[in-house]
Amino acid sequence: MRSLPVQVWRELQLAVMPLSEESSLKDVLVVILSWLRGNYKWFTVEPFSIYGFDEFLHVNEDIMPVDYSSFLPSDIGHFKKVVLKYQAKEAESIARFLRDTMEALITIEIDKQCPRCESDGMRVFIGRHNGLLACQCNVCGNSHYIDGSKVEVGGLEFASEVILRGAGLI
Repeated sequence: MRSLPVQVWRELQLAVMPLSEESSLKDVLVVILSWLRGNYKWFTVEPFSIYGFDEFLHVNEDIMPVDYSSFLPSDIGHFKKVVLKYQAKEAESIARFLRDTMEALITIEIDKQCPRCESDGMRVFIGRHNGLLACQCNVCGNSHYIDGSKVEVGGLEFASEVILRGAGLI
């Protein structure tokens, strides 16, 4: 699939219209998640499946560290502008943009440099099978656990606010 049905895309465009800089970040997250969940079948195929939308569909918005994320209230206007600009046929761009937006909303960024590309700022996740905190580069995607060990493919999930607070990161 290289495009979304126009009515499905229009549904998100209409849902973001009431958002403003006065909206909470959780409001933004709920709008996106509600739309994704209501249109689940469209996100189980490419290009959305490539960008891990199945993980987003299972996110519990009530436990995510949205208030500590790198997504700021001032980003809401840009988010709306981009959503309203895209057309349903631009599914690849939509998938990338929504993935980046969701990750910004439900992860925290720490001031750590990527050992591979030396970019500043890494997002914090948790190991799916071992419970260890891990960092992922925003630029190259390189991931490693806090202890320095390598992350296995598909081995990360989103860390809850409680876990991040317990680790002293928020």
